[in-house]
Amino acid sequence: MNALTLGERRELFLKVAAKLFDRKGYNNTSVDDITGELGFTKKVFYYYWKNKNEVLQEIHNRGLRVMHEHLDEVIAKGGSPATRLELAISTHVETVLRDRSIIAVLLGDFDFSKETLEGRRAYTRRFQDLVEEGIAAGVVVDLDPHMLTYAILGLCNSIARWYRPDGRLSGEEIRDIFTSFSTEGWRASRSGDGAEDAPGPGENALGSGPVSCNRNP
Repeated sequence: MNALTLGERRELFLKVAAKLFDRKGYNNTSVDDITGELGFTKKVFYYYWKNKNEVLQEIHNRGLRVMHEHLDEVIAKGGSPATRLELAISTHVETVLRDRSIIAVLLGDFDFSKETLEGRRAYTRRFQDLVEEGIAAGVVVDLDPHMLTYAILGLCNSIARWYRPDGRLSGEEIRDIFTSFSTEGWRASRSGDGAEDAPGPGENALGSGPVSCNRNP
């Protein structure tokens, strides 16, 4: 531990705190709980952090930064509205899976600062822009874009409440299932409800072209 830098020690505190806040709740987690997990004293904790709330805010900042950065990458890649929205959903699920405790704390029932609330709203607005582009292009069902965005993100965010790395399905399998279900949910019908409108072999749920994510058989 002595060889760790200041930044690395803060990172240790942050990761442990995120897991405890997720498991026990913020109010039920004490500084003693956090330091006990690491074998440190409270004096060490207060050397790196002002208080427990500062750790919570840093967890929120970390989660928002990761989510916005990944959405930046999706938008920068370009592509059709359908492709970008499907990739945004897949990437969002991957973020929840990889940083589950941090994202769970960001999305959980906490007293959020104004900064955190604004960051969450900004991410939702940016995601909604992709939904609206899909509606305008006729590849996303014409429903209220705000509610549709909440439905998609709410479904994907639910993973943070129950996912465990040692579960029956791998993270990749869960990602593909949720991406597939979400894309089918917001797909616009091409000409009606008949069997002739179903995607044919080699077509994805949004029209012609290769399937863009691995689907479970």
